[in-house]
Amino acid sequence: MTGPPHQSNSLRLLSFDGGGVPGLSSLIILYELMKRAQTQLDLPNVPRPCEMFDVIAGTGTGGIIAILLGRLGLQVEDAIEAYQQIIKDAFSERKLSGEGAFKTTNLENSITRLVVRHTGRSDTPMMVPRGSDCKTFVCAMQADNMTAGIPILIRTYSAPENDGPKCRITQAALATAVTMGYFKPITINDSGIGVTYIDGGMSGNNPTAHMLAEVGQIFPDRNISCVFSIGSGHLRPISLKSKDLGLTIAQDSERVAQEMARRFQYTTDVYFRFNVDQGMQNIGVTNWEKMPEVVSHTQQYIKLFEVTSKLTQAAKALATPPAFVPAKQLNIFKALQSCPLPSASFVGQEGVLTQMDRCIFDDTGGRHIFVLYGLGGAGKTQLALKFTQLYRSKFSEVFYIDASSANTIEADLASFAVHKKSGKSHDSAIEWLAGCQERWLLILNNADDTSLSLQQYFPPCSYGDILITTRNRQLISYAQGTNAYCQIARLALEDGKKLLLKRSRVAWDDVNDKLAEAIVTELGSLALAIAQAGAYICVHECGLAAYLDMYREYQGELLEQYKNLTQKLDDYQWTVFTTWRVSLRKLSPRAVELFYLLAFMHHDRILEETLRRACLKIGSNERVALTEEYLTAERTVINFLSAFGLNGSWYRPAFFSLVTEIRSYSLIDFDPTSGYYSIHPLVHSWIRTTVEQIHEAERRTTILLALSIDNEFGADDHEYRAKLVSHIDALSTEFKSDPNIARKFAMVYDEAGRFRVAKSLREAVVEADKQILGVDHPETFTDMLDLANACLGNGELREAEELHIAVLEGRTRVLGEVHTDTYRAMAYLALTYHDQSRHQEAKVLQVKVLEAAKELLGPEARETLLSQLALATTYQSLGRLYEAKSLFVESVEVQKRVLGASHPATLTTMHNLAGLLELLDELDDAETLAAEVLLARRHISGEDHPDTLSILGVVAGIKWRRGQYEEAAKIQEHLHETQRHTLGELHPQALCNRANLACSYQSLGRFVEAEKIYQQVLEAKTRIHGREYPDMTSNISNLASVYSSLGRQAEAEKIMVEELAIRSRTSGDNNTPIMAVLKINLAELYVKQGRWKEAEVLMREAVATRTAIYGSEHFQVKLCLQTLSEIESALWRESVMNYTYYLLGLFVALLSIAVMCS
Repeated sequence: MTGPPHQSNSLRLLSFDGGGVPGLSSLIILYELMKRAQTQLDLPNVPRPCEMFDVIAGTGTGGIIAILLGRLGLQVEDAIEAYQQIIKDAFSERKLSGEGAFKTTNLENSITRLVVRHTGRSDTPMMVPRGSDCKTFVCAMQADNMTAGIPILIRTYSAPENDGPKCRITQAALATAVTMGYFKPITINDSGIGVTYIDGGMSGNNPTAHMLAEVGQIFPDRNISCVFSIGSGHLRPISLKSKDLGLTIAQDSERVAQEMARRFQYTTDVYFRFNVDQGMQNIGVTNWEKMPEVVSHTQQYIKLFEVTSKLTQAAKALATPPAFVPAKQLNIFKALQSCPLPSASFVGQEGVLTQMDRCIFDDTGGRHIFVLYGLGGAGKTQLALKFTQLYRSKFSEVFYIDASSANTIEADLASFAVHKKSGKSHDSAIEWLAGCQERWLLILNNADDTSLSLQQYFPPCSYGDILITTRNRQLISYAQGTNAYCQIARLALEDGKKLLLKRSRVAWDDVNDKLAEAIVTELGSLALAIAQAGAYICVHECGLAAYLDMYREYQGELLEQYKNLTQKLDDYQWTVFTTWRVSLRKLSPRAVELFYLLAFMHHDRILEETLRRACLKIGSNERVALTEEYLTAERTVINFLSAFGLNGSWYRPAFFSLVTEIRSYSLIDFDPTSGYYSIHPLVHSWIRTTVEQIHEAERRTTILLALSIDNEFGADDHEYRAKLVSHIDALSTEFKSDPNIARKFAMVYDEAGRFRVAKSLREAVVEADKQILGVDHPETFTDMLDLANACLGNGELREAEELHIAVLEGRTRVLGEVHTDTYRAMAYLALTYHDQSRHQEAKVLQVKVLEAAKELLGPEARETLLSQLALATTYQSLGRLYEAKSLFVESVEVQKRVLGASHPATLTTMHNLAGLLELLDELDDAETLAAEVLLARRHISGEDHPDTLSILGVVAGIKWRRGQYEEAAKIQEHLHETQRHTLGELHPQALCNRANLACSYQSLGRFVEAEKIYQQVLEAKTRIHGREYPDMTSNISNLASVYSSLGRQAEAEKIMVEELAIRSRTSGDNNTPIMAVLKINLAELYVKQGRWKEAEVLMREAVATRTAIYGSEHFQVKLCLQTLSEIESALWRESVMNYTYYLLGLFVALLSIAVMCS
C-alpha cells in the first residue's frame, strides 16, 4: 500500500469522459495529479489511483481507462502505455466493407492481451469476487433500447438494484467502447439472454452525473469529500454516419460539466473538472498517429497558471479529504433553477388555463393545489409553464422544483434555501415558505414516482399555491380548490395542426391543412409527438406529405429519430417513446403482463368484464385452444388469471390493484360513465413494439378473449359479445388456424351481422371438423349448420339451402327424425325457404317444428319462441296478417317475461310486429314500437349493425305511409350508403332498401331516378335468382307505375301482363297480396286507357283478395273500393252514354222513316 487507506466515512470519486485518441490527455492530467498527491502525502512512490479513489467510472474509451486503473489496478504510467497500444491496435487498420469502419476483433484482441498480462487468464470476470476498496463501473447502452440518459452500468461489484450484466473484463471494455459507426456492436449473454451493447457515450459522454447517482445508491450513509471529472479535450465535430454526432458528444460532455459546476457552486474544494481546452479540435477520435500532439497540448494545458493552481488544490483535497457532502444528498448543491419559459410554439389549451385561473384566483384566500395529470408527452409541463408565464405578476415568488424523485426535490429545495440564506437543507426551504405570508407559487414538476409521499414537501401553512404535474392520477387526492385537477390527454385537432405547422415552419394552405390534420390524427393528437414530428420536418425539410408517407411506413422508428437531432427546438431530450419506456419499467411484472394482454385488443372500449368472464371459466372443463401454440398461451393466461379468482368468484380488488398501478403512470385511462378502459392510440401501437415475442403475446390476448365467450344466449351475453367485435378485429387472423377459437369468434361476428367474416371462419372450422372428427360427427353437423346460417345472413341463399338440406339429411340419418337437433336443422331450412319466397314450403316445416318444440322443449323455451316467430313471419308473407299479428303479440309478451325486453330475440319479434302494424295501417302503434326497438338496437348492437339498419328501414316505411316522403328518402339514402359498405350492394336487405328508396323518389315525382334504381334492383335479382323469383313482383309493379307516370303506357302494360302471367303460372295461388298489387296497378293502367271493363274485373279480384287478408276496414281495402267505385261510375256513365247514343240513333232513324213516309 503506497497511498492512504480508504477512509470509512470519506469518499473520493473519479470519472473519465470518452473521446478516443484525445482521451490520452485525461491520463496525463491524472498522472500530474497523482504526483502532487505523492508530495502532499510524502510517499516514496506515485500512488495507484485504485488506492486513492473509492469509485472510478468511465464511458467509451474513458471506460477502458477506468478498467485499467480500477479493475486491473495499474499505475498511471502503465495505463498510459497500455492505452496508447489499445488505441493504435483499434484504429490503425480500416475495414473495406461491412458494419463499422474498424475491426472489433482488433480492439478485442488488444484488450484481451492486456488482461492476460495482468491477470494470467483471458476470461477474467469484470466483477471482483471478494469485493474491492475501489469500486469501478463503465457505462454502456443497449443497442435496441437507447433510452436517453439511462445507460447500463457494468460493475466490479454487486448493486442493490438495476444490476448490470455479469461478463468478462474484455466484454465490459468492448461494451462501453464500441462506438456505433466505428465498430460492430457486441452481444453479451447473461443468464441465457443475449443483449447487444454499444458505446456508453451515446447516453452522455461525461459519466459524472451517473457516478453521483450510483454513489447515492451504494453509499447512502457516507459522505463525499471530492469529485474529479477529467475530460478528453474540447473536440471538433466529427463524422460518424450523422454529421452532427461528434458535436452532440462534445456538447454533451461540457453540458454535464457545467451542470456539475452549478451543482457544487456552493461548496469549496469538492468538485474539480480538468479538460484540455486548446489544440484538441483538430485531433479526431481515430487519429492514433497524432497521439504525440495530444501529449504536447496536454502538457501546455497543465502549465497554465490557473490549471496548476487547481491541480495543487485538487491534490490537497485528495490527500486530506474532509467528509463534507452526504452521499444520499448528492444533488442538494445544485444551482437554484429559475422557472423556465414555455415553448415558443405553445398553442391552445385555453379551457384548461381558464380552469386553473378560476381555481387558483377564486378570491377565497387560503391555499390552492392544482394537479395536472396525464400521459407522458401530453404537455403537462408546458401547460404549467404557460400558466406561470401568464400570471407571474400575481405571485411574489415562483419556485420550480424537479419532483421526479425525493433526491431531486430535496436538492432543488436545498438550493432554494441556500439562495434565500435560510439554511442548506430542504427542510430550511419548507420552513422559509411556511413563514412567507406573501402569495408564492410552488411548481412540483414531474411528480411521477408512485412510491413518493409528496405531501411531506408541502409547507405547513394555509397560504401559498402549489401546482403539480404528474402521470400519477392518484395525486388528484392532493387537489385543493374548485375543479382543482385536470387530465391532459389530447390536443384539440385545430391546436394540434397549429402546433405542427408552427414547429415544422410550413406555411398554411388548404393542402397543408389537410396533411397536418392527417399527421395529427396519426399521432393521436399527442402534444410531444406532434412537436417532435414538426421538428423532424423542419430540420430535414421533407414537407408534410413526405413525412406522412414515411410515418405510415415506419411509424415508431420515425418518432425515435428525434433523439438524433442535434439542433432541437427546446431542452427536452427524450422522445415520446422514451417517456413511456421509463413508466413501463416501473411497473411490476404482473402489471406489465396485464398491460400486454390489453395492448393487443383494440385501444378503446376495453372491458373489465372480459377478464371477469375469462377468470370464471378457469374451473370449467372446457378447453378453449386446440393447437399446440394456443394451448401454451392458454396455460399462461390461466395461470395469470388465477390470481383474480377467489373461491370460484371474481376477486375485483386484485384486478383494481393492477389496473390502478398502470393508471398511476397514465398508460391506461378509464371512463367511469361508460365503464370502459382505453389506451392512447400512439401508446397502443408503441407498446406492441416492446414485446419480445409478439406472436405469443397476441395469442395470449386471443385466448383471453376466447375464454370470455360463452355459448349462452341471455341478453347480457349477447350485449357482451357485441362489444368484442372491435377487439377481435384488432387481432391478426392467425387464430383462424385453431378451430375452437375460430368457432367462438365466428359466433361473435354472426351476431354482429358480419356474415362474410363469419362465413370465412365457419368454412375453416367445418374443413377442420371433417378432417379431425369425420363428416357424420354431431359437431361437424353443428358447424355446418352455423356455416349455412352465415351464408343465409350473407344473402347466399342457394349455398345456404344446400348446406341446410345436407345437415337435415345427415342428422335424420345419424340421430333420427325425432331429435331436437334434427328439428333445429329443419327450422333453419324453413328460414332459407322463407327468404327464397317459398312461403308455403316454409310454412309446412315451421308448423311441424313448432309443434315438436312445444312438446320437447316446452311452450316458453327460447327455441320454441323463435319457431313461433318464424311461423308468424311466414304467415305475414302469405298475407295471413291477423294470424301473424296474434302470434307476434303472444310471442312478445312471453319473451319479455322469459328472456327480457332487451334480449335480441325479443327485439326481433317486436321489430317484425312493428313492420306488420305498418302494413295494417296501425301507424301510431307501429311508430312507437319501432322507436323502442331502434333505441335498444343502437345501444346493444351499434349504428351499423344489420338489425339496427333494418328497423331504421321500418321507421322510413312508416314515414312514407304518413306521406313524409322527404324524411323517408333521407333515411333510405343513409341506409343505402351504410349497407353498401357493411353488407354489400347485392345483399337482399340492401336491395330491399334500394327498392324502398325508389318508391320514395316515385312519390316525390323523381321518376327518372326511381326508374334507374328499380331497373338496377331487378337486374340484380334476376342475375342472382332468375326471372321467376317471387320477390321481384312488387318491384316490377312499381316500375310499371313509373313508366305510366312518364307516359310510357305500352311498356307499363307489357311488363305487368308478363309478370301476372308468370305469377299465375308459378304460384298456384291467385289470391296473394302481391297478386293483388299487380292487378290493382294493371287496373289503374287500364283506367288511364279507358279500358273500364278490364279494369273492373281486375279491381274486383284485388278487392276480394285484400278484404280476405286485411279486413274490410283496412285503408288499402278502402282505397281499392274507392277505385272500384270510380270504375263502376265510369262504366255506368259509359253505359248511360251508350244507351243515350242508342236512343238518339233510334230517334233519328224513326224520324227519318216518318219523313220518308210523309
